[in-house]
Amino acid sequence: MTRDAEIPYGAYWSTPFARWQGSLSHLHSMAFAAHVAKDELAQRNIPLDHIDHGILGMTVPQKQSFYGLPWVTGMMGAEAVAGPTISQACATGARTLAAACHEVRGGLSETTLILTTDRTRTAHTSITPLPPDQAGPESTKTW
Repeated sequence: MTRDAEIPYGAYWSTPFARWQGSLSHLHSMAFAAHVAKDELAQRNIPLDHIDHGILGMTVPQKQSFYGLPWVTGMMGAEAVAGPTISQACATGARTLAAACHEVRGGLSETTLILTTDRTRTAHTSITPLPPDQAGPESTKTW
């Protein structure tokens, strides 16, 4: 059964943006997104139990981000809501929207919550070692 996916008027919001190392620099972006989403859903009278699927979009790893969407929805009080975490650089927002549309149009979800969040600059550093055949003399240094 194919059906249209729609975002009802007013059922969207954005958290504040702040300068790097600015007034929001002490916040964990995923915890902040959960806090704002819970409040915004309540303001719009959208019950958490109406959400049957979720998608988290983020590109910058941070502490506890491995746990993805279930961690965020758990902080919101929507422990039964699960779904993927999508990370696609400059297209994360578009990809989360496309994935949500596929879920709804395909009949797999009635109401999908999309949360996108990021924290730039002070993110953790990800290090991937080079294969031995590509490693140079610097790769053997002990720091």
